[in-house]
Amino acid sequence: MRRITLSLAALLLVAGCKEAAPVQADVAAKAETAVDYNQAALKDPRRLIDLEGGVNFRDLGGYRTDDGKMVKWQTIYRSGTPGGLTQADVKKLSDLGIRTVCDLRTNEERAHEPNPYVAAHSDVTYWTRDYVNSTGSGDLGKVLRGDDVSAGKTRAMMLQLYTTLPEDQADSYAQMFRFLAEGKTPLAFNCTAGKDRAGTAAALILTLLGVPRETVLADYALSDKLVDYKGQMEKGAKDNPAYAALAKVPFEVVEPLLKSDPAYLSAALDALTDKYGSIDAFIEKRLGVTPEMRDRVRANLLVGA
Repeated sequence: MRRITLSLAALLLVAGCKEAAPVQADVAAKAETAVDYNQAALKDPRRLIDLEGGVNFRDLGGYRTDDGKMVKWQTIYRSGTPGGLTQADVKKLSDLGIRTVCDLRTNEERAHEPNPYVAAHSDVTYWTRDYVNSTGSGDLGKVLRGDDVSAGKTRAMMLQLYTTLPEDQADSYAQMFRFLAEGKTPLAFNCTAGKDRAGTAAALILTLLGVPRETVLADYALSDKLVDYKGQMEKGAKDNPAYAALAKVPFEVVEPLLKSDPAYLSAALDALTDKYGSIDAFIEKRLGVTPEMRDRVRANLLVGA
């Protein structure tokens, strides 16, 4: 639920003003309507793009915002690694008209699993960032390799990692928002699993658009229902050193790493709120999204309900 803080003056004003109650009730009704509507939107068959070799490739369209608008379909997509895309998949994505790809993976990840879609489309804007590793991932590796490993320690480390993830990926997220403000859509963004870096990116986009936090968390958690991460890890262990290392650890210890636990994303959003005052303030102050850019992003990604 969203945190609402009222000053003493505001509380006195509400208590003494008979006209305030209907306004507050109206706002609450709209928020509830959006949340209820989005429960069905989460299950919309257009949500998951059926690809032979794709991972967690999803359309962020169809969600209703608190002010009654709706996120456009076939405009903004989130995904996991594109490395397994087949020719048929490339054709399907071509039909969607994706013109901009923001790849949130490290140099090593991209080198190990190149993107066949951008390789086949020289006219597609393909943005990457030159970086080696994410902050906190080294500590997570130590936990998984330690002598006293446990599921609880893995989960605790994931919660801690998420408190720094948005700042760690801020340069990537800032560029993504610049593309969205410029109208360079349809746009797809991806990481490797499609749930951590990409999941946080999706949360920031949906929050800026005004999608209720309950829906933001539910969209994040949807990865657990759509992806067999254990199966992917076991399959990838054959030729991926990172997966091979994870496969040697007892699965109950690795499982929290593979989950899309809403508590993880909540830890990220709460950390930003504690530091910046709100998610919107982080997007403006750290990512450089001005009010004018915000309006353009909303205009490019929303339609009237």
